Amino acid sequence: MNSKLVFQNPFWFVLVCLAVGIAYAWLLYSKKTTLSKNVNWALSVGRALLVSLICFLLLNPLLRSNATRTLKPILVLGIDDSGSMKDLGTEALETLKQNLANLYDGLSDSNYDTEVRLLSSSDRVNSFDSISFNAKKTDFGTFFRNVNEEFSGQNLKKVVLVSDGIANAGLSPLSRPFPFQVDALGLGDSTVKRDLAIKGLKANKLAYLGNSFPIEIDIQANLYSGKSTTLLIRKDQEILERKIVAFNSDDDFKTVSFKVNASDIGKQRYSVQLLPLEGESNTRNNYRDVIIDVVDGKEKVLLVGLTAHPDIKALKSIIEKNPLFELTVALTQTDNAADILNKEFDILILHQMPDTKGLSNDIATRLLSKMKPTFFILGAQSNLSRFNGMQEVVGISGQPGKTDKVTASFNGSFGRFISEEAKREVISKLPPVIAPFGEYRSFPGTDIILYQKVGSVLTDRPLLLVNTNANRKAAVLAAEGIWQWRMEEYFMNENHEAVDDYILKTLQLISVKEDKAKLRVYSAQNEVDVDESAVFITEAYDDLYEKIYNITVKLNIQGPSYAKNFTYQVTEDNSTFELSDLEPGVYNFEANAVILGKTNSSKGQFVVKDKDLEFINTTADFDFLRTLASKNGGQFYKANQIGDLSEALNSDKAPAKLINTEDLQEIINLKWLLPLLLLLASLEWGFRKYFGTY
Repeated sequence: MNSKLVFQNPFWFVLVCLAVGIAYAWLLYSKKTTLSKNVNWALSVGRALLVSLICFLLLNPLLRSNATRTLKPILVLGIDDSGSMKDLGTEALETLKQNLANLYDGLSDSNYDTEVRLLSSSDRVNSFDSISFNAKKTDFGTFFRNVNEEFSGQNLKKVVLVSDGIANAGLSPLSRPFPFQVDALGLGDSTVKRDLAIKGLKANKLAYLGNSFPIEIDIQANLYSGKSTTLLIRKDQEILERKIVAFNSDDDFKTVSFKVNASDIGKQRYSVQLLPLEGESNTRNNYRDVIIDVVDGKEKVLLVGLTAHPDIKALKSIIEKNPLFELTVALTQTDNAADILNKEFDILILHQMPDTKGLSNDIATRLLSKMKPTFFILGAQSNLSRFNGMQEVVGISGQPGKTDKVTASFNGSFGRFISEEAKREVISKLPPVIAPFGEYRSFPGTDIILYQKVGSVLTDRPLLLVNTNANRKAAVLAAEGIWQWRMEEYFMNENHEAVDDYILKTLQLISVKEDKAKLRVYSAQNEVDVDESAVFITEAYDDLYEKIYNITVKLNIQGPSYAKNFTYQVTEDNSTFELSDLEPGVYNFEANAVILGKTNSSKGQFVVKDKDLEFINTTADFDFLRTLASKNGGQFYKANQIGDLSEALNSDKAPAKLINTEDLQEIINLKWLLPLLLLLASLEWGFRKYFGTY
């Protein structure tokens, strides 16, 4: 480490400090004294040094330090722990674990720092024996993106991917090269086997009662030229239709369509099955499910803005993702006011209305008079005084046009809908948006979803909040700039899931029809995967519709080959009930509880899905692994070449990375200075006392 003094004042100020110290010592020790000449000189020098040093520190000099740090090259051993790897067999997997442990131990003598990661998790792997190969999907794109982010700024030189190359989720990592080398160790059997497989199933998630909707099935047939089979579609074990599918080549691909009538309201499960042929290597990919939500109509959403704004386009893209919403967009400065007021709607969204210039205030007032659920989006043009009188969500006291740049922070106590931790992290990383500056006061019954952060300071000012207990259900996003959020999230994750999820769920909260039931039991998620728990949220109310607790609930659940009763207690600390180990299918539930002497009930539905992605294709894809390694300057190895891989890694002399850092700090902050000053002062005082002078 090299250090250098940096002066903020002319250098001759140091001479002044010395002069002050010498003058002070001369005044104190030039008088007649009983001390010997040598002692008097020694004490005067000590006093001069002490005073000069104090004066020098008052000049606030700086210390510039330069340090060089060496970062060893990093190697990440990425292991595919997905279910398709089980096709290797139990004995082969145990051998693989032992070989990987030996490879890892051998790398301890190399110049690499080795980290082990699984494709399904970014957590550090401490033991190869703990790898279970039970992951439900293989997403190479997310794995490489996470590795790139985790080791950003470090000396990541190489990733060794141990996999069968079968991808079934996420984006392909072949779209762009990485700033590190990739070696691939290919496992499994890449030989094409006799197999029929349903490769894809396309259907709208939503259908309307009484209408017909299409279901398209993509079928892949390998080594069955001249053969045919039957494709069935079922509902509740009843066969709705069957079609004969003939194959003309050994590598044939067919698309078959069915037209199905939506005859029942609610979530309906349809099953598609290819009858197996003789000699098939894998029959688990002959079967797929699809869940269709049959509804009786759409919610009409009217989005009205003052003028064209990027947020309006962003909101349009978000709302149109939900097939239950039918969106109409209007602008007060370009559309006819009478046309806007005559539009029918179930939900109203007002963007920066009412405004500071009064151009949209009349339209806003007349639209609000229809008492429909309303979502207010505020911004620099919002008229806060009129806005305060139009809703019962939040009151804002501030000067017109005065704004603040804020970021979002999730309210941990909010529980009206499920917010995944990953989406909370995304929201917290999004750029600042423009919010009105002032004092915020939430109305009774309001739930705060997001708080405002100014820089790194979390405030108590709400950013996104909702009130479903007022005369008009309403939500408020107290900022403009949603379009920036969506752009930033796409830059980070190549999707808009977090931002869109918060906006859509907020809209759904205020669009839910008023329910005066005193017992409400509902599933936290309409769809859960087969390896997840179904979570039921319970709310109980008294005659004033205030929440009450210590209620006993009896829950009856009916599903495919499943019928059970449960009893649980609702307390203030815990109002949820979890259920796991459910088979795929549509489940109906009914809850009953005695509230204030009367029996109340609540009903609902949820779906358990099993995508079985890992069994759609079980043929190892070595071509993918070769291409991935080639594009990123690495090598491809087969399972029996793990010794060659180990030798290549140990002989690879990847260079270390030198990091030079410069630090500038005030000398007065050095910890040893105060003890030095105290030591000088104490020594002088002690000697003066010892020789009898004061």
